[in-house]
Amino acid sequence: MLEWMQKHKKYLVITVWVSALALVFASMVEWGGGGFSAVSSDSVAKVGDIYISRQEYQRKYNEIYDNVAEYMRQVGLPDDGKPMPEIEQEAFRILVQEKLLEMLAKDIGVSITSNEILEALLNTPEFQDATHTFNKEQYEKLLQANRWNTADYEAFVAKALLQEKMQNFPLAPVSTLETNAFMSAGKIKDFVELRLLHKDSVLKNAVLQTTDSEIRSYWERNKEKYYKPASYKIAYMALDMGEINPNKQVLEKFYKDNERKYKNLTFEQALEEVEADYRKAILGFASSYMATISKNIAENNKDLQIKTSNVITTMESQSIALLQKHFDGDLDIKDIALQDIPLYSLQLNDDGSNHSALITAVSGGEGLLAPLEYSKDHWIIPYITEKIPKQALSFELAKDSVNKDLMAEKQNDEFKKMAYTKLSQIGEESLGNIVSLHLSLWQEQNMQSHKQLLSLGLNDMDIRQALDYIMRHNKKEGVVFLGSDKALLFRVVKQEMPNYADLINITNAEDEALQEAKVRDLRNAMFEYAMKHYKVIDYRRQN
Repeated sequence: MLEWMQKHKKYLVITVWVSALALVFASMVEWGGGGFSAVSSDSVAKVGDIYISRQEYQRKYNEIYDNVAEYMRQVGLPDDGKPMPEIEQEAFRILVQEKLLEMLAKDIGVSITSNEILEALLNTPEFQDATHTFNKEQYEKLLQANRWNTADYEAFVAKALLQEKMQNFPLAPVSTLETNAFMSAGKIKDFVELRLLHKDSVLKNAVLQTTDSEIRSYWERNKEKYYKPASYKIAYMALDMGEINPNKQVLEKFYKDNERKYKNLTFEQALEEVEADYRKAILGFASSYMATISKNIAENNKDLQIKTSNVITTMESQSIALLQKHFDGDLDIKDIALQDIPLYSLQLNDDGSNHSALITAVSGGEGLLAPLEYSKDHWIIPYITEKIPKQALSFELAKDSVNKDLMAEKQNDEFKKMAYTKLSQIGEESLGNIVSLHLSLWQEQNMQSHKQLLSLGLNDMDIRQALDYIMRHNKKEGVVFLGSDKALLFRVVKQEMPNYADLINITNAEDEALQEAKVRDLRNAMFEYAMKHYKVIDYRRQN
């Protein structure tokens, strides 16, 4: 794919306000039935009054498919060339989103001129000669090499520029009225009395007990929480990519064998990319080796050397050298003897904190899995040899854990009850410290109010949670529970509106926040408009 296209790919992936369409995509698409005009035979869908042609649908499918197939080749997975329904649906979804954006642009009068397209082409480095001047011959050759004609490519450029323009849609500056409205809300100050309670201190004299009947009843209500976690055993190869060190001659041969991938780049210019691709190729070769011996792994062939380890152990240098030797010499991978490359085995559990990504992959897979990067430049090729599903625990086995959870629940309930009791006992007496609160307090680390809250024993997360509760609830006094071990008693003493100076003396951060809010509101409005006004009809079932 052309470098210019890669550079502007971000404009083909619609941002948050449009990608939200995916959440309701299925519900907004209608299936095309009989009675449509013949145009539908050349189209896969209609969005508003714009058709999605079968040609662009196929091009988008091929684009996604090529990326998936390339990854499958790199990791040694077979590619049978059959259509993939998941890719078909993703291609369709992306194109529908693009057309919705085009309809929106047309309705609000946003377009791309020929001069804007020309400027983009003239300033594309890949189309320039050594003097940084646009070279038409170079432009046409590069398009031809990528199977594009000039008309289609320039239409693509126009689409990318249109989406860029839509995503940077011009806005009027924030008005005085908008500033006053936002600043007034953000700078209203509540002067609040605060007192922090700690659960350990509040419950130090409380006597709480559990009975056998309570424990059993709690277990009956929460059986699904108590189980022996699923466990898995894998045989694997793990590679430290940094240990794969090809010499220059090997890399030059790899470069020549894959020269088409490094268009217009000399070996020296592409060296870093060539090295990275070579290492990925060795990883794919190792995965292919695992595939050839998978039957031996499944049958627990005694000729295999499988060593048990409690941690992931990377392949030794002599084994990497053997893989490289066969790969570099185009030798048959089946010639590697079973005992020449040791494997390792590892036991995993669903509740293990280590290897979470590996556990996720193993829990949803069978047999040989695709290589997985478990840490930077460290890859593992796992083969699942055993799966034991999670098992429910009997009451007797779960009793200790159930009792612990029940006691924690009783303590939390008692803490809440005593916190409210404490608030009522204080009555009209002062709770203690008086702090002025406002919405942007948690962003202003050096303010006196923030320092006061820290001195009470609150951390920044506590401050955000307390501020959110007090500002959102129309209560003069109450209790904010912070996590499971703290409670903040509060009472609003008075409220103060911002004065004129507060409204006009805004910081750069506040000004940026106002502009972002205005952009967000506009995008939301545009999204709502698109959802209400443009019908999406899917012709694929009909065709």
